[in-house]
Amino acid sequence: MDYFSHSWLPFMYLYGLGGLLFISGIFITIRSGSLNLDSISHWRWLWTLIFGLVWYMSIHASLTLAALGFVNFAFIIMASVILVSSFATYWIINRKVI
Repeated sequence: MDYFSHSWLPFMYLYGLGGLLFISGIFITIRSGSLNLDSISHWRWLWTLIFGLVWYMSIHASLTLAALGFVNFAFIIMASVILVSSFATYWIINRKVI
């Protein structure tokens, strides 16, 4: 069985084409003025969107790895994503805004 064409090729297609559409959508909203990068709340939404894409992509990749039998590597990816997101959430909640 060819694992690449059934597992990683759809993954690359999904996030390759989806990533291009995501970046072009962000570019269009910035150029139209709907996303004002001078506002801190708009920066937060931009980083929330980017973090959501990376979060979902890493969960998808780790579950694909687990399905292919690389459970230890999938666990390392999943644990690192959870740790990074926990520290980022803690930092965002507890930082002082001037």
